Amino acid sequence: MIPRREMLATVALGLAPWPLAAQQGRAVTLVVPFAPGGSTDIGARLIAARLAAHLGQPVVVENRAGAGGATAADYVRRLPPDGQTLLLGVAATQAVNPALFADLPYDPERDFAPVALLGVTGFVLVVPASSGITDLAGLVARLKAEPGKHNFGSAGVGSMPHLAGEWFAKGTGVQVEHVAYRGGGPAMQALLSGEVTFMIESVPTVAGAIADGRLRALARASQRPAGPQAGLPAIANLAVPGFDAETWILALAPAGTPAPVLMRLNAAFNAALAEPELAARLADIGTIAVADSTPETATAFARAELARWRRVVADTGIRIERR
Repeated sequence: MIPRREMLATVALGLAPWPLAAQQGRAVTLVVPFAPGGSTDIGARLIAARLAAHLGQPVVVENRAGAGGATAADYVRRLPPDGQTLLLGVAATQAVNPALFADLPYDPERDFAPVALLGVTGFVLVVPASSGITDLAGLVARLKAEPGKHNFGSAGVGSMPHLAGEWFAKGTGVQVEHVAYRGGGPAMQALLSGEVTFMIESVPTVAGAIADGRLRALARASQRPAGPQAGLPAIANLAVPGFDAETWILALAPAGTPAPVLMRLNAAFNAALAEPELAARLADIGTIAVADSTPETATAFARAELARWRRVVADTGIRIERR
């Protein structure tokens, strides 16, 4: 039972107490739309440990991989809107896939209530260090001088690196071929061997190869000057105005979750992410913690990201059949 003093303070803040199940210690579940071991899963587990401390109840991570994240999103949208189970949506589930596919089993806006933006992970454009290309202007010059002879790699058809590469090609007016691989690892190996000319990929994926000199980062794909590649010039400033590609983690509840529940979850997430130790551990995996979002700003962020990738799909003419 919530003590009377705490309940009065809660009401004074305009917030309602947790549902009875939460008061009795029922765990909050964070659903990750990918298999264990990836950066989203690792970040979720780091956040879950501190979120539990601020909520005063257990927090568990559940992995529901499949269909590019659609399996997890469809699962969470069908659950009771009580704040007990949240989707950790990413750019793929909430923006890229909805921009590409009209037949997803969920609507990223209608079916979810954003709770908080938790973290952002930047992307960079990289080339093999052995290529002799030292800056973005040099890359564009080579691609234009040898039309049709170069390509770029990605972790799969319809992935953000795929769309970002098409956007870059369209914006710079170069003729390059997209080569899709089965995951980030094979794509990285292809880039390192010179099988592809360049790749736009997340900082965690390429950071090690940049650090040991095998890859050279030419520009950051994100306009946000944050993370270990913050000092790089932005593609938007050098070659393609408006270019902005990054991924992120967004906590989402099923649509219809009461506002007081969203606010309590938001406050707990923000308190956890404001802890220097958690922020540092997230930075180690390339994710910049966000500790000041609200349900309203998270909603606006998700809406803007969806609109961005819909524009990219329309402008580049990408058409992909979902299997």
